Amino acid sequence: MSVFSRPFPGALCFIALMLPPFFGLSQDSTLLHSRKIEERYAVAIGAKLKTFDERVDGYSKKTLEKIISQEKKMKAKMARVDSLKADRLFTYAIDSLKKLEAVFTNKAHRLSRFFGGNYFSYLDTMRQSLSFYKQGQSALNTVKGLQGRMDSCLGAVNQAEARLATVDKLNSFLQQRQAVLQAQLNSFPGLAAGLKNVNKEVYYYRTQVSRYKQTLQDPEKIEEVVLGALRQTAGFRQFMSQNSELASLLNPPASAVAGIGGTPVNGLPSGAALRQFMQKQLPNGGEDVVDKIRSQAMDAGAASPTSDAGALLKSQLSGLHGNGDPTPPDFTPNGQRGRSFGQRLEFGVNLQFGGTTQYLPATANLGFQAGYKLNDKCSLGLGAAYTMGMGKGWNHIRFTNQGLGARSYLKWKMKNSFYLQGGGEWNYLTSFTSLSQLKQPGGWQTSVLAGAGREFKAGRKVKGSVQLLYDFLWNRHFPASLPLVFRVGYQF
Repeated sequence: MSVFSRPFPGALCFIALMLPPFFGLSQDSTLLHSRKIEERYAVAIGAKLKTFDERVDGYSKKTLEKIISQEKKMKAKMARVDSLKADRLFTYAIDSLKKLEAVFTNKAHRLSRFFGGNYFSYLDTMRQSLSFYKQGQSALNTVKGLQGRMDSCLGAVNQAEARLATVDKLNSFLQQRQAVLQAQLNSFPGLAAGLKNVNKEVYYYRTQVSRYKQTLQDPEKIEEVVLGALRQTAGFRQFMSQNSELASLLNPPASAVAGIGGTPVNGLPSGAALRQFMQKQLPNGGEDVVDKIRSQAMDAGAASPTSDAGALLKSQLSGLHGNGDPTPPDFTPNGQRGRSFGQRLEFGVNLQFGGTTQYLPATANLGFQAGYKLNDKCSLGLGAAYTMGMGKGWNHIRFTNQGLGARSYLKWKMKNSFYLQGGGEWNYLTSFTSLSQLKQPGGWQTSVLAGAGREFKAGRKVKGSVQLLYDFLWNRHFPASLPLVFRVGYQF
């Protein structure tokens, strides 16, 4: 079987196929195969960026709606005491939040790029790889369809950067707003509850955007192949060093160094050039950033000027865009907040055996369950069970349909992998040969269970569990059952 007939070979096998413009390959089959790879790459990147944009837009809009609603409630509460101060404190802030909301609602992100955002390496790599391909396509005069797809994908990268820049601006505004409201608590303690709600929304917003960014960075198979091949190409490495945003940041243009009476040494600008570059790039009101930070460190009475100045520098730079380390929350965060319905689901199976009795053979009970995580500790779910009869002993092994069941449960996680669980079960424990027999109401019995269990790691994505439950209705059952139920299971 040739390389071309394989569905998805490894990255090394494609280096020559994906980069024909830069190696001088001109065979029609090679070019056609390269175009297919490039098109698949552009389609995959475009789909990821579209999903990212939709998620960020939707969650940002919902967050702003909640914060605006909370600010209006706080304004009404303060207005009962001091209407003038309430107007000064909240009117401008609410209007600003509405304008930011309009940016997401109207999708006017091409303008928000002028806000300036933090460097995001993934988008930088995507832009340079697409631009590198586009440059090669222009050299070969390839079909307009692929050229247009590359242009569209590059536009999507720019839109994603604009969204992140807007998010940075929003985070910066919310961080400042939290500080303003916190300062008013001494005069108006009644704002405490509202501020706590605002703090929750801001914390969850930061967390959720970080999840979206992490999901965006998780490479798909086509990305691993293409980028793995590109990174082994000298032409692409040179292209990155000359055109990436990080390269332009670490290597400022000659104009930034000119006229200061010094030349770079080993590729690094002098201290004067760096100071001049920082003054042009950072919004500091025309002041000398280095001197300002140093004076603040000295005014603070630092015992160790070097280390404290470094800490101040970090706080200054993180405060510019509001993307420093978030303040520890004053509440217990719900790690499931913001996750989709599917991401909150947990599935499991469990097994339980029963010995031979006067009325029943030996049984094996296999249960299946699906749960929904309300938060990091609590989940509830439903399940079904099948009971198989195995005969009366080793000399009389006979497999039969011995019963079916329905279950519900509520689980609460404790410390050290322990958890509490309770729930109700409805079991049909009579041998049956057809489903129509299950309609007989007298064949069903009810159980109310409560107990404890412990989870353990059984694989990279699989957890094992053992649980011991007490049946509060065991003495009402016919045929008779045991009060204690022991089960072994797995969750994934």
